[in-house]
Amino acid sequence: MARKTRLPSWSEQAGWKHVFAALPADVRPPQALSVQEEWRRLAGFDVHVDRWLAPGSRAKILMLHGGGGHGRLLGALAWRLALSGFETICPDLPGYGLTRGRAKSSIRYDDWREVAAGLIEEERARGGSLFVYGLSMGGMLAYDAVAMTDQADGLLASCFLDPTRKEVRRSVVRQPWMAGLIDPLFAVTPRLFNGLPISMALTGNMKAISNASAVTDAIVADKLAGGNSMPAGFLRTWLQTPPLLPPESFEYCPVLMVHPGADLWTDVAVSDAFFDRLDVQKRRVLLKNCGHFPIEAPGSDQHDHAIAEFINAIVERRPMPEVLV
Repeated sequence: MARKTRLPSWSEQAGWKHVFAALPADVRPPQALSVQEEWRRLAGFDVHVDRWLAPGSRAKILMLHGGGGHGRLLGALAWRLALSGFETICPDLPGYGLTRGRAKSSIRYDDWREVAAGLIEEERARGGSLFVYGLSMGGMLAYDAVAMTDQADGLLASCFLDPTRKEVRRSVVRQPWMAGLIDPLFAVTPRLFNGLPISMALTGNMKAISNASAVTDAIVADKLAGGNSMPAGFLRTWLQTPPLLPPESFEYCPVLMVHPGADLWTDVAVSDAFFDRLDVQKRRVLLKNCGHFPIEAPGSDQHDHAIAEFINAIVERRPMPEVLV
């Protein structure tokens, strides 16, 4: 009889612990973590999921990381949302964190879409109100996954980045001049290089992932997060994939954008160009003093309040303008 492979746990990893130790005290998760580790089989991957428990939860939040994180790092935000009464689910997307399965060299952006959509469908099947929240490049991923499934009660994002637009590319790459090389480089690069590992810290402006130098250094040092490498084929497919729908055609649910007000990586104007075209109930909150990873006060409190008000208004069927500023 074949021996069953033992699945890993975050308790065996040190990188995220260094990040948590560097966090501001008011967003640092307590030692007694109310988090449950789970595994899901989706799109050919064993997807690791952190579930931040909230007994008597009024709603669930599926939180999607971007290119510099993983599910456990989102615990800096998730544990406070759980305290507010919202069970929060943080997966490791393929290529990041503890998720495993197909060869890493084969991962493409569509794998992220399929995993995110699969998680939405599974959480909806479990019952309860469901909100999908994407951070950084996870914002557009959340948008696409909600459009694919039409099963979310609300969409939240820290920013909306359409990587096919020149201004977005200039914003996300490590140096603005690199943006002009993207399409010519992909045009002449043989497909056999799709599996070539590319350091995210070398291509993206990872040093701007937070405005706290100790937090940034710890994230970049974490080989499962900001210190990760992804195959060239993943970067190519992400950069060349437009949103699933133009914003004018999105009609599935209300939208909340909680954009960091002191973001040194992606300026709010880049996200506004997409957000302003959405033709649904929507709210935009600029988080004071927050960097790309929104952990600084007072914006971190603003973040939690805005999300709670947004979700409660929808669950209680109240107009958002009455409860959000």
